[in-house]
Amino acid sequence: MKKLSNRTIFILVFILVAALSRLLPHLPNFTPIAAMALFGGAFLSQKRTAFALTFLALILSDILVNTLLYQDTAFMNYFSQPFVWAVYLSFGLTILLGSSIQNKINVKNVAALSLSSSLIFWLITNFACWPGNPLYAQDFSGLIQSYIAAIPFLGNSVVGDLFYNTLLFGAFYYFVVNKRAVRIQ
Repeated sequence: MKKLSNRTIFILVFILVAALSRLLPHLPNFTPIAAMALFGGAFLSQKRTAFALTFLALILSDILVNTLLYQDTAFMNYFSQPFVWAVYLSFGLTILLGSSIQNKINVKNVAALSLSSSLIFWLITNFACWPGNPLYAQDFSGLIQSYIAAIPFLGNSVVGDLFYNTLLFGAFYYFVVNKRAVRIQ
């Protein structure tokens, strides 16, 4: 078995801490998952590792949040919902966005992709929530209404994604790139 480098261990710890922070009280959509996906895509050379870590963190935190916090005894029905698959799809696309800047990681690219991932999540998940939803007409105007109603969630996603991306990428730069406070070889 190949030994993990200190850099890889540091990245994995960052992702684990971010995943656990999803369990803390937070505003709707103000979570670290998109930042984990972007960060993993940008820094993990093995894309399957970035996908596995992001989806594992999402699945485990979904189980914990839904069974412990919401006491949902029928949690397995959760995965049959189209909305859930839209969430996973959006985070998968965010991993791919992160891999697109692997050798071009800078503040401008991270900020742009952070905003892009928020928008992708909002567009995909709200589209998935609209069909069959009795709150909205099942035509184009109903779809637009569902997007308008979700603007506050988009705002929370943007702020949350920028916050967590700043935290993850900034901490990585500070501790690993500059080799401060931690000796990384």
